[in-house]
Amino acid sequence: MGTLVEINLHREFEFADGDVTDYRIAGIEVDCKFSQSIGGWEFGPEMEGHLALVVWANDQNSAWRAGIVRATADVLRESRNRDAKRRLTRDGVGRIRWLWAEHPGLEPNQLLQMPAAHRERIFSARARSGNQHGQARLLQLCRELPGVILRRTTVETVGWGLDDPMKRMRSNGGARDKLRPEGLLVLGHQDNDPAVARALSLPVPAKGQFVVCRVVPSKHSVGAEIEGSWWRQATADDPVVPAPVVPR
Repeated sequence: MGTLVEINLHREFEFADGDVTDYRIAGIEVDCKFSQSIGGWEFGPEMEGHLALVVWANDQNSAWRAGIVRATADVLRESRNRDAKRRLTRDGVGRIRWLWAEHPGLEPNQLLQMPAAHRERIFSARARSGNQHGQARLLQLCRELPGVILRRTTVETVGWGLDDPMKRMRSNGGARDKLRPEGLLVLGHQDNDPAVARALSLPVPAKGQFVVCRVVPSKHSVGAEIEGSWWRQATADDPVVPAPVVPR
């Protein structure tokens, strides 16, 4: 995880490469350290005296922090692990200059934060035949989270093992086609989908996102008009009716 954070920050901010450290920022060597616990960062001997960008993130409460600290001997513990790496002392943690302290803007981890029973049903889904278990998981994901924006990271995680999980959410044999008999619309960000989502009072997907909704026929001008017929969000008491095809 630390390597992924370091690489993506490198790309996003186009930092220069460091000689000893990961980056060179404004001509200064800076190393990137990530940990899921405050104070869990580890510093090798080569880091002593250098600046470190320390990053922490917590999926449970969707928060993150990032700060700067210089890895001098007086802020590092005496004890070392087998790789001769040391962690910050309590005083060292207190010496961090937080650039973003307890920032609440981390994208929620949908799979971690959903009820355990929902997650279990998604990841235990299996195809009836063949080796399309990834597709079966995606179909179950759509059933479990109606009316919720499904993010790319969620889709790609659930669809692991598939060549293109995002494609498997669309038509041509994907979730959009397979779930229509169950009355479920799978709406994305293209063509008429955003207009249908708005008309059904659903959150509107951005690029790389989807939203799923079960629909039933409606009275004129109530809900969304799809190819000359009117449809609304279904309630638990409504019978299952095959969903319409949204024009592309």
